Amino acid sequence: MKKDIAWNTFGNIFYGFCTWVISIIVVRMGSFTDAGYLSIAMSTASTWSAVALFAMRNYQITDVEHEYTDSQYVSSRVISCIAAYVILVFAAFMSGSVYQALCIIAFMPVRLSEAYSDVFHGIDQMNDRYDLIGKSFVFRGLATLLIFIVGFRLSDNLLLMLLIIAIVDFAISIIWDYGKTSGITTIRLHLKDSHIFRLFLTCLPLMLYTLFFNLINNMARTILQQMKGTELQGIYSSISNPVLVVQVMATTVFAVFLPGLAHMLEEKDYGGFRKRLLQIFAAYAGLSALVIILAQLLGKWVLVLLLGDEILAHYDIFMPVIIVTLLNGFVSVMQAVLVALRRQWTLSIGMAAVFAVFMCIVHPGISHWGVNGTSYVQSIVYVIYIIFALIVTAISARKS
Repeated sequence: MKKDIAWNTFGNIFYGFCTWVISIIVVRMGSFTDAGYLSIAMSTASTWSAVALFAMRNYQITDVEHEYTDSQYVSSRVISCIAAYVILVFAAFMSGSVYQALCIIAFMPVRLSEAYSDVFHGIDQMNDRYDLIGKSFVFRGLATLLIFIVGFRLSDNLLLMLLIIAIVDFAISIIWDYGKTSGITTIRLHLKDSHIFRLFLTCLPLMLYTLFFNLINNMARTILQQMKGTELQGIYSSISNPVLVVQVMATTVFAVFLPGLAHMLEEKDYGGFRKRLLQIFAAYAGLSALVIILAQLLGKWVLVLLLGDEILAHYDIFMPVIIVTLLNGFVSVMQAVLVALRRQWTLSIGMAAVFAVFMCIVHPGISHWGVNGTSYVQSIVYVIYIIFALIVTAISARKS
């Protein structure tokens, strides 16, 4: 288990680190305006990648009775990726400018390659081959980072770099992820399999949850860009991007324990389930406290090192970003717990309601608090959702 956690955690954190470095490089080699365009491209693509992923990973890795075959999971992912890209092309041109739309369309295949690889990673995880997952993320991270550094230095063209990275990432998905996982299990595409439609219906509430969850972050940044400009939005994103490593690490580490929760429920070990939940919550609380302390001690030094002295004029953005990122990570943990409890529609309806609250308060929040309104408003709705999820979990665990 320790080796599995190490591989899975290292690979995800390394890939997240490389993605984060790109967001720093675009500031150093370009400008905060470039960072703003890149941020919106990433967040918009991430939002609609919810359709590509269809929130199947947690369901897939907790499918201990093998209700669906590996081939059906892979086939469904091919269909959902195609659908996601078609939807995004239309959505991209509502982003505010043609250049922003082109950046979004160019970056989306990067997220689609991640979604395509994700279904193979689910198979790897079910077969305890976390090493394949870790190596996949390492290869992808190295390729993405090196190509962006060299290419952006030579071309100073953000749009061109996004296109090239997308091609390379898809090549890694096909050569490594498909190639290695097909050696573990037999994979055949069955795009007209009726079971796939049932699988989509099964995961529909999870997809809707993820879509609304991602829309909160995407709309926060998009509305900030519209109200305060691309440059200020780029500054906000540049400060928030380093913190995403914490979120990736937290959700990656705790994801390893989810199949165990599903097995406990399958074996009707409800006492063990409740005990494990308390351990996970305590561990996340400890991680959060550590992150806050380190942020207070090292925050200014790290931001100056990465972004230059001029970023100190906006240092007040940093701690609210830390808080909202930690809350975001805990929402993801609670989502996984509710999936293990098979409360898919409950978590979906809850997130839809929270998104409605967010849309009601985001404009006045940014008007009142300025840039920090983006973090404050997200924090408010995340706390509401966490309370809701904890109540549902407590009721479900007590009934069990």
